[in-house]
Amino acid sequence: MQLNLSTDIALRTLIYLAQKEAPATIAEIAEAFDIAKTHLMKVVMALVAQGLVISERGRNGGIRLAREAREIHVGEVVQLMENSLALVYCMKEDANDDDCPLLPGCRLRKLFFKAQKSFIASLDESTLADLLPIKVRPKI
Repeated sequence: MQLNLSTDIALRTLIYLAQKEAPATIAEIAEAFDIAKTHLMKVVMALVAQGLVISERGRNGGIRLAREAREIHVGEVVQLMENSLALVYCMKEDANDDDCPLLPGCRLRKLFFKAQKSFIASLDESTLADLLPIKVRPKI
């Protein structure tokens, strides 16, 4: 399984915003990650629509996290950004039982659903805050 580029950009954007702790511009983030502004804008629009990011217009505008980093689970972001997490065709929503000669009694499909559920549960154990670098306090 490989996550799509939009998911990668979404996670990196959220990490960037959490580290900055202030609004950032699309141009700033695009430059930081060397990605196309048009692609980043599409990702940011999805993050805004899902309530993970707030977009503010104006002179001091930009984008910022809509929630605390500790409240944003990695699995949530992955599920929001991925079109499908189906490992094989028969797991897709539009798959019919007659698309595979092994269905409806296939045990492989059940195993893959269990693996998919475990994958998301594993990602949900971590929040955005867990992905941030540790801030070191200076010795006094």
